[in-house]
Amino acid sequence: MELSEEDKKFIAENIPHPYNTPERFGEFILPQIQIHDVLCTSTKATVKKLLAPLKKQYGHRFFCDIDDSHRQKSPASIIDKIRRSQAEKAKPGEPEPERYDLNNFVTKMTDLARFRVVCNFLSDVYKVAEAVRNSEELTNAFHIKEESTIFLRPKTRRSGERSTKFVLELKNQPGLFLEIQVMTQLQEAWDKKDHFLVYEQRRKFPDKDEEIFPDFLDAKMFSTAELLFVADDYFEYLRGAREDGKSDEEDK
Repeated sequence: MELSEEDKKFIAENIPHPYNTPERFGEFILPQIQIHDVLCTSTKATVKKLLAPLKKQYGHRFFCDIDDSHRQKSPASIIDKIRRSQAEKAKPGEPEPERYDLNNFVTKMTDLARFRVVCNFLSDVYKVAEAVRNSEELTNAFHIKEESTIFLRPKTRRSGERSTKFVLELKNQPGLFLEIQVMTQLQEAWDKKDHFLVYEQRRKFPDKDEEIFPDFLDAKMFSTAELLFVADDYFEYLRGAREDGKSDEEDK
């Protein structure tokens, strides 16, 4: 992730010398989140065990994969999130947004460590989410919060993202969080494109939002997410016709 000019200024003014440069600020951030990387590795192993019976049951086709290619939030992303949280203004009728700083981000940010379970079909997402939700090993070790945007109406969602998200907080170490996202392949594809086309541009040029991404382009991006959800829903119907023996005639 490329640093914006605002991020570089924040680093120079807030991170202690000699780490307050674009070249060295990571040396200040990374040691503080090493434990998150360890937690991510161990939890991934637990989830892998949970998924083994499901992958065996659906071994005749692709069921899911664990993607931990971005399992640790980058120092640049952390700085950007801290800076933006401090600049964000509360919207009318909404509570004050979470404020992060260099002293509290380690125990306040819930996505410093994360991985994804990328599934083939919508019903596979439900099965994986159920396995996580009902895991004694996970529920004994973590406080777990679940949020799903898969079936939320468009006007209740801030973006086109659709996923089931679990935020896990270690019971014996409050403030140590891990995030698990469960989504379909199409949902992940949209998310990656949105990150490149929209999120990164808005982050780099916050004062040029209307110029770079006017409302009609926002609408197109959101509509693309809805089209992919329709495709997911149709693929789910076809899967049901193949695996569960359902058909149009049976539905009548």
